[in-house]
Amino acid sequence: MFEGLALLLQAYDYSVELEQDTWDLAVELAVLRVAKLTNSDLRWLAAKGYIEHAVEATGADDRARHFRRTPLLSFTEATCVVLTHAGVTVAREVCSADAIPGAGEPRVGICQIGVPEELTGSPKWDHQRRQLRMGTDIVKEFKLPSPNQETVLMAFEEEGWPPRIDDPLPPVAHLDSRRRLHDTIKALNRKQKRYLVRFRGDGSGEGIRWEPSQG
Repeated sequence: MFEGLALLLQAYDYSVELEQDTWDLAVELAVLRVAKLTNSDLRWLAAKGYIEHAVEATGADDRARHFRRTPLLSFTEATCVVLTHAGVTVAREVCSADAIPGAGEPRVGICQIGVPEELTGSPKWDHQRRQLRMGTDIVKEFKLPSPNQETVLMAFEEEGWPPRIDDPLPPVAHLDSRRRLHDTIKALNRKQKRYLVRFRGDGSGEGIRWEPSQG
């Protein structure tokens, strides 16, 4: 499982460096098979919330990758995989120098790795103060109305901050919903007081994801 997590973490880090959506660099199942990840490994990781997976539906003429969601524990040869924010934390623990023993020693099993509590907390949207917080830190504060951004934050708050939500912005005639969501995500990531929360598209143009940042 170590090699597979290392590949997924590498893909995640590349996406951050290139400022691309995580799904743009999703790892194909065939690659993970070579890294000795079994279906049982993948099902365990998915059930724990450490990975997300979807079937790639990218056409020959598409300029970006497209994916179709599948049941939680269902995998096909077209399945691609990304780490969740909790999965990134666990993968960093497993792949750190301290987690890689010397020759002849057994590797630390992922089941023995815990997720640090301070890295798994959820943000908090304070509608009255119009503040996005992570713990005691103010991530973003709105002095002027920002309807699209505030709608997204309210939706996350109402749903308990799951890793992903559907686009909560109501449709508007003559506006491209995907472009509007893309612009809203960019705006959410700008002008943060502390860069502790990063928002991303989900690769479909119809959803938004969040993850903790190291800022």
